[in-house]
Amino acid sequence: MVRIRCFIFSCIVGITALPSFSADTTTPAVNTVEKENPPTPTPTPKKTNYNYLPTSEIKQITIDNKQYDLLVRPWEGKKKLGTAIILPATNGTADSPGLMAFVRRNINPAGWASLGVTPPTEPPTANFATDATEVTSAGAAQLSAPSNKASLKVKPEDNNKHQQEQEDFLVKSMSQLDAIGADYAGKRILITADQSAGLLISLLSQKKIANPDVLIVINPYREDEQRNQALPELLAKLTMPILDIQSPDGHPASLETANHRKTLAVTLESPNYRQTTLALNLDNESAWQNCLNTIKGFAARMSGAQ
Repeated sequence: MVRIRCFIFSCIVGITALPSFSADTTTPAVNTVEKENPPTPTPTPKKTNYNYLPTSEIKQITIDNKQYDLLVRPWEGKKKLGTAIILPATNGTADSPGLMAFVRRNINPAGWASLGVTPPTEPPTANFATDATEVTSAGAAQLSAPSNKASLKVKPEDNNKHQQEQEDFLVKSMSQLDAIGADYAGKRILITADQSAGLLISLLSQKKIANPDVLIVINPYREDEQRNQALPELLAKLTMPILDIQSPDGHPASLETANHRKTLAVTLESPNYRQTTLALNLDNESAWQNCLNTIKGFAARMSGAQ
């Protein structure tokens, strides 16, 4: 009996000692000092993957200590008329898929070497946020923008700054093409589209870049309303032969000035200006071929390089 009592007493003492034993074996305190956030790495310029192109076709030019792609294709066949400088729409690449890439690859058999230029970029889309304290406040002039116009993406001062940066980029790009195109002597034709076309028209009117022998613009426009309305007069006052191609599915800003571009050129008796309407569906290569044929005929005839 005594042994049983001792055993029971031992069990009771052991059980009551467990909580204190557990308290003594707590895990080491976690270090609550936060680690300093590592510095954010500086983003490097995005490189376009041109592995599908021959390495001999890929060149680079340097602008403000950064390298940009320039795609060079020599002329083909017996004709050696000169060089076609091809500037795709803004925010694209030197080989942006579509009409401009098609022209770059297929104008060579007509006797034109091609220089595909990297176009300037567009600013990132602005994110407008409403402060939490203003959510329930009555808005002022909420519908001040015209219902038939796109909302402003950026502040006017920021937009002006970026437009200037785009123009500076193109001036620096164009100034380096003569050296690279020196192997392809002859006439120079400049083929460009959309906002890039609007930018080049502005630069040519300011005489910031050298006049080509022939200028070909496809759906030219400026996103800024005031600059876009001034575009027809700038285009009409240029002195080189101009082929102005307008497609029915072009940007609304380009369609808005198409008739004015044509009538003003006629009124000012612009030499060798021609406007033509062509369907340029993005998925229709036969339309691209029609456009290329129009470009080749106009360029050879107006440059005197036939």
